[in-house]
Amino acid sequence: MTFGEPALTLVETLWLLSPELVLLLAALLILGLDALRPRWEGRWRAPHVALAGLGGALVATISLWGCHTRVLYVLSCDGFALVVKMFALVAVGLIVLLSDAYVRARSRHQGVGARSARLYALLLLSALAICLLGAAVNLIVIFLACECLSLASCILTGYLRDDRRSTEAAIKYFLYEATLSATMLYGMSWIYGATGSTDLSAIAEALGESESTLRPVVLPALILMMAGFASKVAAVPFHQWAPDAYEGAPTPITAFLSVGPTLAGFALLVRVSLTTLPAGLENLAVDWRVLLMALAVLTMTAGNLVALWQTNVKRLLAYSSIAQAGYALIGVVAASEAGVTAVLLHLAAYALANVGAFAVVIAVSEQGGSDDVEEYAGLSRRAPLLALALLLCLLSLGGIPPLAGFAGKLYLSYAAIGEGLPGPAVVGVINSVISLACYWKVIRAMYLVPAQTDERLTTSPALAVPLGVAVIGLFAIAVFANPLLTLLQAAAQTFFG
Repeated sequence: MTFGEPALTLVETLWLLSPELVLLLAALLILGLDALRPRWEGRWRAPHVALAGLGGALVATISLWGCHTRVLYVLSCDGFALVVKMFALVAVGLIVLLSDAYVRARSRHQGVGARSARLYALLLLSALAICLLGAAVNLIVIFLACECLSLASCILTGYLRDDRRSTEAAIKYFLYEATLSATMLYGMSWIYGATGSTDLSAIAEALGESESTLRPVVLPALILMMAGFASKVAAVPFHQWAPDAYEGAPTPITAFLSVGPTLAGFALLVRVSLTTLPAGLENLAVDWRVLLMALAVLTMTAGNLVALWQTNVKRLLAYSSIAQAGYALIGVVAASEAGVTAVLLHLAAYALANVGAFAVVIAVSEQGGSDDVEEYAGLSRRAPLLALALLLCLLSLGGIPPLAGFAGKLYLSYAAIGEGLPGPAVVGVINSVISLACYWKVIRAMYLVPAQTDERLTTSPALAVPLGVAVIGLFAIAVFANPLLTLLQAAAQTFFG
């Protein structure tokens, strides 16, 4: 169904905005019920409300499939935006389940449960920001949604107010994001001054008419704006916030930081690249893609090499996430329908693997009290299913078949080679081999190093559900890829018609 533009009725506008409105109402409901908590103790649970809100938003998003129109002139309801929303809602739903298990484990001795409702409200507001970023086609909305996501992420990072590492990580994250947000805003204002518009399509039209004249002015502005986008995906050299934030944040929030901002950042990179700088531009499009190619090679290489030296699992997964962002940049560089499809497929596989890995980290750290690799010694004997799940997640991140990570990297290489870019594809394959050495440290500890204790590790149902969904998803994406690829290709056609 396609609505005429701009003659949308109020009902049609509200329907097109229904996923975001459901998330906003659910977050406000949680905060309102939390204010009444002393009188309503035990009569409601914030995770249930959050999951209901995410489920309602997902149903609303699915109901919009087939729409292709502008909403309020600054948002686009199209296949790409809807797929980004679906990914974000499912991922945040799994993270809500991880958070529930984490809060239950810590509520007794650290008082986390007393203020847990605010955690779920912030997760819903973060999901709302990601949904807006997936649909934004105006620089002003992009900046405002980025700020909403950054502020919510900073608060979530410092959620353990009595933990020095958590508050320190939040302060570092906030200062770094504030600096890069100012840089991004300056670049956006520069582009507005050069083209006279903040709409992505209007900017593309202005550049197409006067590319040779505007190129010296716009290229530095694009670099400044790219710095802000790159910080969201933790691309090198804008990655410094990630290791400290991953280590200091509560582990479910670490899982969110590895998935949410990354998904939002790549949604921005894809839309801005393909809308503002289409392939028809002779010079600016080439300049932009050369910069992204260099960023991709640097990111995946630096991420994997630094990960080799990590002894803390959360920091190791932080550098692993940096490297995974480098792989995904290959698809953005390809700037083709196959490239966009490959980026989305890779992000789906990466999100499932990271959620599964951090579910195991929660189980181990809550009973062992440490995130060091040594804590995983003998895990295959203390908790065979947990060890197997973490093994599968790490192998998927390493690109080993028949797991989803292999399918994602295979399609990224195919997209790059199809556009005459074998270099990034070769570097990606080499880095995939290097990454296996990073993950081998954890795998070796689980299966080859004797356990320090014979105490069995137990897994709560709240933790087993997202872990099971993640592991099943890793096989389902690889084995039954055709239905998902059909959906992703339809999303990619948003830019290629």
